[in-house]
Amino acid sequence: MEYLYYAGDDRFGALGVSTAATEYEPRALGPLPRLEDAQQLSEVAAKVEASEPLSTLEARIIAGGGSPLGGAKPKALINIEGAQWVIKFFNNEPVDAPLVEHATMRLASLAGISVAVTQLVRLSGLHAVAIRRFDRTVGGGRIHSVSASTAIRAATAAGQEPLLGYPELARLLRRAGVATDGANLQDARELFRRMVFNILMDNTDDHEKNHSLLVVAPFQHGRFRLAPAYDLLPTHSGQGYQEFICGKQGRDSTLDNAMSECDAFGLTPVEAAAEVVRVVDVVNTWKLHFAEVGVSSRDIESLAQQIDGYHLLQQRTGFEPGRFVLPMGKRQRKSPFSL
Repeated sequence: MEYLYYAGDDRFGALGVSTAATEYEPRALGPLPRLEDAQQLSEVAAKVEASEPLSTLEARIIAGGGSPLGGAKPKALINIEGAQWVIKFFNNEPVDAPLVEHATMRLASLAGISVAVTQLVRLSGLHAVAIRRFDRTVGGGRIHSVSASTAIRAATAAGQEPLLGYPELARLLRRAGVATDGANLQDARELFRRMVFNILMDNTDDHEKNHSLLVVAPFQHGRFRLAPAYDLLPTHSGQGYQEFICGKQGRDSTLDNAMSECDAFGLTPVEAAAEVVRVVDVVNTWKLHFAEVGVSSRDIESLAQQIDGYHLLQQRTGFEPGRFVLPMGKRQRKSPFSL
């Protein structure tokens, strides 16, 4: 309860703590900083990271904009035209991470992935990236959301270990997603694209809290929709495995592993292979796209060590969709979503 109280009303999720017994009155915080305060917020965040003391004014600034959203990187909440945005700052990474994240999110949208709206913020010699919250209305009202971690664990039978991965999240979307107009099939298919994109772009920080679901009509049936993607950027690790399970080979960062449980996404092998080709075609343009967004040639070459390294480049160039075409005379299993 203490954690919820100090996190305030701006935390992710549906729980909050009221300071009154008869009505919901959350702990009052200062007004959110605005976009024009981004430079000062960046400087305050750097002092916090360096464990340097803050002045009274700086403490007041961080009290208003300090983020209750967690994560390893310094961030704050700001107000842009009446909407809440999360602003993420440079944190001494080897590349301009805020600019790279902005570029990666835009690249993902070209691959048919719904992404949170981002805005590049130019600071003194640095960049920050602002991401509009998908769990808040423009007026600040809550849109009920849960992390994939919460949703999968809640759907797992007592005493069983949850399977925290893309296939299990896809099954959950198909089973408990919004079925109107095939929205659950669309979400499961998009989740497959996100998995392939993360593998090919070396985004290995795709753990269960970096995926979320929107709870549609929570007071009626509480069905799920896939929330916009966020925290998409190359981790530059080359570790060869994802944080989220991809297929029968566990977390291995391979397209064969992604294809191995395509049926969990409601896809036939032929359909899944076509989705892989779609993502590969977009990822093949990543250097040009990053350069157009403003990523420096130095940073592009640094990222290329992994994205265009043998392990990932060979998968893009060596993927053969023809391997997944069924032999003549053998009928394909009909999709359960087809009419």
